[in-house]
Amino acid sequence: MKKVSIGNILKNMRNINTNYTQKEIGEKLSIADNTISSYERENSQPDFQTIVNYAKICDFEIKIYNKKTNREVTLEEMSKEL
Repeated sequence: MKKVSIGNILKNMRNINTNYTQKEIGEKLSIADNTISSYERENSQPDFQTIVNYAKICDFEIKIYNKKTNREVTLEEMSKEL
């Protein structure tokens, strides 16, 4: 199984829907563009909230699949269920 790279996911999110530069994403997240570059190159790891905010800015929705219930939910749906 191929290892999933959060850096590649972030870079693809940025390029697929938005074509934002690292600087533009950084400005929207209030993070330096060299930090965004570091995330995308896997030199450092963003925290979970940064990933969620990054996805929102890039117009992606993070979903989680529950094998037990055979159901897919968004993070927003999950937070309402707690």
